[in-house]
Amino acid sequence: MRAMRDIEMDNPHRRVVLLLDMDCFYAQCESIRLGLDQKIPLALIQWRSALAVNYPAREFGIKRGDSFEDIREKSQGRCVCIHLPVTLVDQTNHSSVAEPVSPQKDVGAFDPASLVDSYNAEFNQPKEVRERMYKSEKNKMRHQSEGKANLNRYRLASARIFRLI
Repeated sequence: MRAMRDIEMDNPHRRVVLLLDMDCFYAQCESIRLGLDQKIPLALIQWRSALAVNYPAREFGIKRGDSFEDIREKSQGRCVCIHLPVTLVDQTNHSSVAEPVSPQKDVGAFDPASLVDSYNAEFNQPKEVRERMYKSEKNKMRHQSEGKANLNRYRLASARIFRLI
């Protein structure tokens, strides 16, 4: 192991890079948001293609990039697919017509209180609301003509994680 003095000499600006690989992170976020058992096979879909696949779904041979149809076939219909959130887009000027999921536009600028409030509003809904969201989102595919993918939900979850570090 290198001595701290050697590391400091190699790093005169004292910069540290931290990499956290949060495997199947979007799928984990959806499991939490929807209150799903971690054992449920889950694939997060964007435009009919798997973007994140949790470990129970991987047991069926499902992998990132698999089509919705392949996922249903490989799992014999047992893997749940949830589509990435979609923000409606005004086709005349290609701008968003709906506000993002979270009330903050710049997740990095959250103050701690608003981060907690926004996270709770997104991920800590009452059980009956979670069940209703799950039923309406389960295996519902979206089309690119509906809008653009909205990653704010996952940025919010990431910001919460990094606030803890």
